Amino acid sequence: MGQLIDGIWHDTWYDTKSTGGKFQRSASAFRNWLTADGAPGPTGTGGFIAEKDRYHLYVSLACPWAHRTLIMRKLKGLEPFISVSVVNPLMLENGWTFDDSFPGATGDTLYQHEFLYQLYLHADPHYSGRVTVPVLWDKKNHTIVSNESAEIIRMFNTAFDALGAKAGDYYPPALQTKIDELNGWIYDTVNNGGIKLVLPPASKPTTKRWRKCLNRWRDWNRF
Repeated sequence: MGQLIDGIWHDTWYDTKSTGGKFQRSASAFRNWLTADGAPGPTGTGGFIAEKDRYHLYVSLACPWAHRTLIMRKLKGLEPFISVSVVNPLMLENGWTFDDSFPGATGDTLYQHEFLYQLYLHADPHYSGRVTVPVLWDKKNHTIVSNESAEIIRMFNTAFDALGAKAGDYYPPALQTKIDELNGWIYDTVNNGGIKLVLPPASKPTTKRWRKCLNRWRDWNRF
């Protein structure tokens, strides 16, 4: 995975020793909101108004978090509004790369960067943290709007409605509490559940941890 520390790339994995062998995902660092009128969202700063061809999405087809932003982009018909770059799905010592030799990878169509971490440094030369996808990029201000997929899909849900996005509200007020509850469960047990078992931990996963994870997946299948 690797990370940037004060603008310098370090090929280091998640520190599972300090968490007793448990995988704990870092919180997303960029939490601004793209809105219909540029008003601030629940977190971050404002000024990111919905405009055609202003925003760009960086994704990996191997990442479920990035995948759901592509799904919402398609559901809302935002292809004419938001362009896309696809990283190589193989994450090596420099993290996500823009090597376009893999089928479906596009390279960095905006800046021709070699590695995704260079895009993060483009936004903040002294950035410290993980370098993840998806990334919602502002081409006008040359910065990252957000790298939190759960919030990006909610931005896509409404921000472009007045500009011709497809009809449909996938986060209706009457269901938001239930959606949030279910998303929290999916995040912990489905998306992160498998990762918790296969990442190299400080100690091998116990039978109890395997059983807990499998039972939760069984519950999900019944749902």
